[in-house]
Amino acid sequence: MNFTLRQLQVLVAVARQESFTRAAQDLGMTQSAVSTSIRHLEAELGQSLFDRDTRNVHPTDSGRDLALRVGGLLDELRAVLDRARGDAERRRGLVRIAAVPTAITRLLPAACAECRARFPEIDLRIEEMAAEDVSAAVLDGRADLGIVNEALEQTPSLTRIDLGRDVFCLVCPRDHPLARKTRVRWRDLDGCDLVALAPRTGSRALIDDILATHGLKPKIVQEMSRPEAVAALVAAGMGVAVLPELAAPPKSEPNLIARPLADPTAYRRMVMIHADDRTPGAAASIVSEIVTRRANARHG
Repeated sequence: MNFTLRQLQVLVAVARQESFTRAAQDLGMTQSAVSTSIRHLEAELGQSLFDRDTRNVHPTDSGRDLALRVGGLLDELRAVLDRARGDAERRRGLVRIAAVPTAITRLLPAACAECRARFPEIDLRIEEMAAEDVSAAVLDGRADLGIVNEALEQTPSLTRIDLGRDVFCLVCPRDHPLARKTRVRWRDLDGCDLVALAPRTGSRALIDDILATHGLKPKIVQEMSRPEAVAALVAAGMGVAVLPELAAPPKSEPNLIARPLADPTAYRRMVMIHADDRTPGAAASIVSEIVTRRANARHG
């Protein structure tokens, strides 16, 4: 059978109004178009749906039953479409992420690309911040989500979503004596020239605690806030560095090598945060799910 949605709407309108004229007015159609639609339905079904005289139009028993059933189906379809439209509207909009530099370099690029490919209606904006500024941006509403080192974020009014461990590693030139070791230990750093992350970075306190706990005293020759600057100084021969894996140079780097540090195996844990008193909207929830899934897949 060959019916259009419009013809079914005409059927319901004529049965409700018992008038071609009033049905045409309701639907914004001409009376002749309404009459043509009904004739087409009757021809397709092989039966009359309405009894007509010069003044009145009344549905037959079959017409009334069909109009009631079709009306219910149209109401259900309308509800489904309204829900779909509402979902699309909720997914549309701006999502702001405040993140520490290492998250932007390694955790977020693939997630951003997936979000853009699957949900182009989401406008995802990322702002790089120092670790101590991320939670403030989330709490005061400048960011919907934040990514930070868990050890630095203990604010009770923030919800945390685990993004996995980020193991600390040694970064040194490929011709450095430590590069020849098959297993590099924290105690190997004792007395070494160390290019360190600046004290205000998220990892420095953790690194200092480990060194102090084991009585290790490397010589800090430079302190830099960005991991890229630390790596550049190490590549230039200034010393070695301790960086979290997310901040370490890639394996393709020709002049540097990164090795996990042992005894102990130490790490920071990365988390995504959002304010307890502001439930993330649909768009922010989509972004959160993508980032969390991709971050945890690194450890799967």
